[in-house]
Parts: sequence; structure tokens; C-alpha cells
Amino acid sequence: MLAVFFAQNFPLAAQEKDYPEGPQGDRELVADLRNLRPVDNAEWKGLLTLRGRDRTTTVMPVLGQSVSAGETQWKVIYLTSATKVMGAEKMTVIHTVDGSNQYLYARAPAPGAPLGEPKTLTGAEADIPLAGSDFWLSDLGFEFYHWPQQHRLKGELRRGRSCYVLESINPQAKPGGYSRVKSWIDKETSGPIEAEAYGADGKLLKAFELGKFQKVNGRYELRDMTIRNRRSGTQTKLEFDLGKN
Repeated sequence: MLAVFFAQNFPLAAQEKDYPEGPQGDRELVADLRNLRPVDNAEWKGLLTLRGRDRTTTVMPVLGQSVSAGETQWKVIYLTSATKVMGAEKMTVIHTVDGSNQYLYARAPAPGAPLGEPKTLTGAEADIPLAGSDFWLSDLGFEFYHWPQQHRLKGELRRGRSCYVLESINPQAKPGGYSRVKSWIDKETSGPIEAEAYGADGKLLKAFELGKFQKVNGRYELRDMTIRNRRSGTQTKLEFDLGKN
């Protein structure tokens, strides 16, 4: 969900940051999450694997790139390859420090056809699948960290890690969209490791988790992340080709 929150070689924090209790600490935590910035002008490649309810799988290559646009703005780009039944797609998330996200989305109308003209989408309009997967465009932009209501809950252990727990509330949830997202943020790395998204009916809609990290050229990089759609029974895994240790 997000994007994704970490597909683009996000650096891990050098040490745990201590957020004060109360609304001020909540605001600081959310601001840091909104402003997590990838390595400038980095590129990566990977595979997007879609598994249907009937266990059929579709695999497509995906390319990614982070582009610096100055001190206060950066772009993250995803480009998926065409399949036998679906054209290529390109999605760009434009991030701004302490500002809202902007999404540019283009897709080819058929396999082998060129990409169409990109459309500019707001956060709510970006609740659409990337390449037919369980990842929405807004998931890859961690749009829920930009919702107006953010509340830090009692910390928990998750997957053996000490975590902050953040509840993000969408006061204008639309049918089929998210009304609430609960995320677990690793205190040591300052990065989300799991998240749960709930629909307007209050029931769990999607579950997201980061996989293992691999040390590459002296730094830790994410190997994979998975999102499971509890309603459709489908699952999407995004794996990154990190090369050799």
C-alpha cells in the first residue's frame, strides 16, 4: 500500500526516533512517514505476480525509478510490461514535502499498442488497480498517510519488532474504498512493515506486508512485498531484483 511504500530503496533510519506522547508526537510521526524519500535517481526492476482465487498466476516485469525534482519534490515511476491480454501501464507519483500527492497515469489500450496520454489524478481518483493487480495507484503512494485524521495507538510487537501503531481515518470513504488503515511502523527503521485496510463497512479489505531485506552494497534493500485482497481472495506479490550481495 503504499507503495510502497519502500520499493524504491528507502534508506533505513540510523537510530530509533523518540516521538512524544499526544497529538504533537502523532503529527511528527505522520510527517516523517509522508516525507520518506527514496534515493535520488535510483532505478530498479522486478516482477509483479498476480495470483487469482483459482490459483492461476500472471507474471509481468515491472520497472521503477525515483527522480529528484528539487529539494522539496520527487517522483517515483512504475512501468509495467504488456501481457497477452493487457497493455503496458505507467504510473508516476509526484511527492511534495508537507504537501499532497499527485498521480499521473497512462495505459496502452491493447497489448502492443503505445501508452496513451497520461491523466492527472487526485488521491481519491487513484484508487484504481495497477496492471489489474491488488495494488491501487494510491497504495503505492501511501495516500492514507495524507488523510486528515491520524491517531497513534498503543505500541505493539509485530513480527518480533517493536512498532508504533498508527490508525489513519478517511472521513470521506467511498463505496469500495478504504475507510480506515492501521499500520505498524518499525521503531528502529522508521518504516512500515505491515498494514491493514478496512472498507466502508468496517470489514478487513486488504492486508499488506513487507518481506525480507537484503544487504546490497552496504545498505539494506527490500526484497519483496505482498498485498492480499480479503474480499476477492486474490494476492499480488512485488519482487525486486537486487542483484548479488
